[in-house]
Amino acid sequence: MYKASLLCDADTGVLAVREDDHPANALAERAWRDWREGGCSSAAFASIDMDAVDDYIRRQSVERYFPDFYDFVDEQQILFGVFTQRMGRIVETILRRQGLERIPVFANQIDVEPFTIRLRFPYFNVLGCQDCPSCNLHHLKRFRRPGVPLIFVGEKGRDVCAAAAADLVFARGELRRRCEEGGLEHHAIHNLRDVERMLERLILTGELERLPRKDGADVKPFRLGANGCPDARESRS
Repeated sequence: MYKASLLCDADTGVLAVREDDHPANALAERAWRDWREGGCSSAAFASIDMDAVDDYIRRQSVERYFPDFYDFVDEQQILFGVFTQRMGRIVETILRRQGLERIPVFANQIDVEPFTIRLRFPYFNVLGCQDCPSCNLHHLKRFRRPGVPLIFVGEKGRDVCAAAAADLVFARGELRRRCEEGGLEHHAIHNLRDVERMLERLILTGELERLPRKDGADVKPFRLGANGCPDARESRS
């Protein structure tokens, strides 16, 4: 029996170098936008120097503290997963090289061919909002386990939908700002050490088990409107 389930952004303490800092991931973002603007009628293709991608994977590693954090959640029987909006295969490869292949990665699908990457977006628009290449709210709902709290750790503005559906939120960066502006309850963090310290306290005091749950709730995608006020859209789940 798990004590909780926790879904974490790959950029929020998992990878040593942000995904955004490699041109392959910028290319993935552009490919998705072209694919969406083209009516989502076909998969996106893009030429890329595969040697550069291979070199990136060889040089990349997980955040220095991340293995300790993963040991902590594993010992505490917290189900753990990673999500990314971009190059999921790269994240999976890096985790596998570090001996962390058991960690599930929720991402877009990528087929690597000679000098070409084919990107597929099976989780786009699954809840009807069309805002993200891969719907984190959809992944979060699938990751929930009956009877235990659902924890979300993120930093991007796009993460606000999933944060609104979680029972416990740890946020930094743009997500923290959006939570503050929208009145969404959260805990501000700098890194995963902050998350571990707070989870350890919640477990010791029994507060984690007593957290209010959103099990079975029809959680709607959460947005900030043009005036900065909360704006909820209907979910098709």
